[in-house]
Amino acid sequence: MAFDHPAFAPYACLLDAFGRSADLPDIGTLNRLARHARLALPDGTSLRFEAAGAQRKSALDYERRIASGVVEVRGRNAHDVANALVWLAFPRLKSALNAIHVRDGHAPTANGRSRARDTATLIDEAGLLFVCADQELVGMLRAWRWRELFWARRDAVANRIRAIVVGHGLLDKLRAPYRALTAQALVIDVAASDTEATRMERIDAAAARTVGDPRFGPRCITPLPIAALPGWDSEALGERLFDDRAVFRIKR
Repeated sequence: MAFDHPAFAPYACLLDAFGRSADLPDIGTLNRLARHARLALPDGTSLRFEAAGAQRKSALDYERRIASGVVEVRGRNAHDVANALVWLAFPRLKSALNAIHVRDGHAPTANGRSRARDTATLIDEAGLLFVCADQELVGMLRAWRWRELFWARRDAVANRIRAIVVGHGLLDKLRAPYRALTAQALVIDVAASDTEATRMERIDAAAARTVGDPRFGPRCITPLPIAALPGWDSEALGERLFDDRAVFRIKR
């Protein structure tokens, strides 16, 4: 499993525990890390990883098992290992997303899903925490002013914004990135803190609060083509990257 994309930097300590080998970690390794991290739900229920059964569960049944303390994973599956990484690094956020799935499992809508649950699914699969206290830069993101934000203001982006991929589907795809990969960005306003570990905990807590807010829904996220981020353009196109209107669309 290739871990060299910048998106894997927030997970460096966990990857070191894996040994950064080409082989994916087994469930025993994941549970050893879970025990070390005291991985648990907010109510204190310990979380463990368990092999998924042969019979495929519904999405809601999968989420209900998590609420009982079990995260199912397929053996040495890159997509599921990416999910485990996010659980280990951002347990409060993942717990908040799980709570929405369980709470809104049978919403009174045509498809039985609430808008909050649809948004939670997007973050689960393609979420990115856009950690930024500069409201001018946040405004540019929300307005899709791609070239102005990520090229003309790229130094400010590099210095004032931290991008953390928390969508495990997106994290898996970033092992072999391509230009059109797009995240669903959730803005998190977190000030600097003394240590990296403390900062990650504060980001996790702030993201969980945002997801747990009664107003949480589609308006809380915005698309972000990940190649725009400093150092994330795998083609090294520079400003020419933003000429691709199929990827960097104009907001109407």
